[in-house]
Amino acid sequence: MEIQAKRVALAALVISTAATVPLAAQSLNVGGGSANFGRTSLAPGFLPDPFSVSVVSGGALHVPSLNLGTACVGYATADPDYIVDISGTSSFLTIYVEGSGDTGLVVNDPSGTWHCDDDSHSGSNPMVSFDAASPGQYDIWVTSYSAGESISGTLYISEFGTGGGEAAEASGSLTIGGSNSNFGRTSLAPGFAPDPFRVSIVSGGSIHVAPLNLASGCVGYATSSPDYILDVTSAMAYLAIFNEGDGDTGLVVNDPNGTWHCDDDSHSGVNPSVTLLKAPAGQYDIWVTSYTSGESISGSLGFTERRTP
Repeated sequence: MEIQAKRVALAALVISTAATVPLAAQSLNVGGGSANFGRTSLAPGFLPDPFSVSVVSGGALHVPSLNLGTACVGYATADPDYIVDISGTSSFLTIYVEGSGDTGLVVNDPSGTWHCDDDSHSGSNPMVSFDAASPGQYDIWVTSYSAGESISGTLYISEFGTGGGEAAEASGSLTIGGSNSNFGRTSLAPGFAPDPFRVSIVSGGSIHVAPLNLASGCVGYATSSPDYILDVTSAMAYLAIFNEGDGDTGLVVNDPNGTWHCDDDSHSGVNPSVTLLKAPAGQYDIWVTSYTSGESISGSLGFTERRTP
């Protein structure tokens, strides 16, 4: 009886262990409504671009054991980390992660196809890209390459290239003369008050400005749409445009004549300034760039007629 009792106990232990070990036998939940860090809807031409959200990678499921496809690596939770609903066909869509450790990406597209990547973006950061991305629900997992790791990072979604490849970024262009801007629009007349006029902005984007060959001093990364539009109602003898922020930014300005003006560090520290003598009336499209790819720097964009802002 004692031997039989031991056999029963051993069998129970084996069954219990089998029930807890095969996490790989579980699956990733697709097409649902639950996500660890939220859900959003994006339409083609969305702003700001890139769209970004903070995430933490990892989970208990061993992704390679699920046999989803090549480059599907790491550990994830059953629910996606984020869900994106694309409302129309996008000619190009890229999803990438920038974090403090080795992560992977697992994406299930609206057709149910799996897309995975390990290190295509930069360093140990992953990226998945789509040509002619179909409308519908995209379930996204940010995996941790190693078991038990929880890596803080940022998930980005863009219709442009990323810091992973300058050629893709340079293929984008800056939109001038339009009516859309990331942080607003205003009209200023000579003698405007208060002087300086200021507006809060956040720098950066996925387009690498330098390869666009706009003008000397055009540096950093920007979105296609300007960050701000200024309408000058009458010519000003002197106009300075500057940015003050908590990181290294640049300025790109297209004036009413279509001329590009750029600067890196002329204002103070790593803050830029563009100065215009006899500034013509009309529309000024303004970008505040991040010197480094993937950075979003909060700051204050200023306009002044004073010689020392």
